[in-house]
Amino acid sequence: MQTLIAPLRHFAHEHDDIAAFHAAFLVLAFLSAGLFNLGAFGLVIIAHMSLDVVKYRERHGCTWAETTEGALRESLVDVTLLLVGLVFSVYLHHSVGVSSLAGLMHAEVAMIRSVALLVPKIKILHHFLKIVSHLHHYLEQIHPRHRAKWSGLDHLCFYFCGVSILLLVFAAPLMNVHSEVVLSILQHELVPWHL
Repeated sequence: MQTLIAPLRHFAHEHDDIAAFHAAFLVLAFLSAGLFNLGAFGLVIIAHMSLDVVKYRERHGCTWAETTEGALRESLVDVTLLLVGLVFSVYLHHSVGVSSLAGLMHAEVAMIRSVALLVPKIKILHHFLKIVSHLHHYLEQIHPRHRAKWSGLDHLCFYFCGVSILLLVFAAPLMNVHSEVVLSILQHELVPWHL
């Protein structure tokens, strides 16, 4: 296991000096935002939060409660964007109510859905790109509001997360469809290998 971790740590410390890494990552970010579903971006968020656990626990010696708070603060906007993206994915899906619309209106809703899903994906990848491109600096810096009261933006993110979860839980009755339809949409959107 140590032989696998050592090259990864070396790359993490040296990648800032590799120009090709930055260019390749930027191109891949835009391509993957268009190609992959939200489940793949959920994995990006999990990778980011895992990095935060290493950052707060190992690098800064925080307790588990402080580590959890730090990881949550660092990824709160990304988690919010992911949940809002899921809401758009379910409520604007072509198999839920939109199929009865006229052709032009159906195309407009499909375009809105595409943009509504692309924006959170690009934002999540952009945030992760900033972290990866300056990993050493990121690991050294604690979140500026760590151990402070939650800000207004944090409360807004928690509010949107709560509303998004409620909208997803009650999607079937609100849209007057079977719960299997909603579960199928969520499964298609959250399983990372569904393109």
